[in-house]
Amino acid sequence: MPEDWISVRGIRAFGYHGATVRERTQGQVFEADVGLCLELAGASLTDRLADTVDYADVCLRVERILGGRPCRLLEAVAGRMADELLSAYPQVNRVAVRLRKPAVARTLGTGAVEVELNRSREAENTGR
Repeated sequence: MPEDWISVRGIRAFGYHGATVRERTQGQVFEADVGLCLELAGASLTDRLADTVDYADVCLRVERILGGRPCRLLEAVAGRMADELLSAYPQVNRVAVRLRKPAVARTLGTGAVEVELNRSREAENTGR
């Protein structure tokens, strides 16, 4: 079985996620990269959007979660994204979500602070 991927990188949105009161009241920009594993042979032959995943819609879903109900942990926000993408696109077998807090990374003097989650439809059906 081929392993085809659609990747959308650098999705940015303002949100209020964080472990500190300051993060939850002042907010900050979050950045996300997502990868969707699905069969793309059909779309490569038909050249029809209906035979793939609309990455504009992927961006809107991720932005809505980043700007939505606050979580204390990046892990929880990334988990919401992974669950939403698997639920929204039944043709997707696996998702990879990488979520960053650029402002915190600068405060800590690092290049990046991020969480990466990888989820599969099989794991979703078995309760992970």
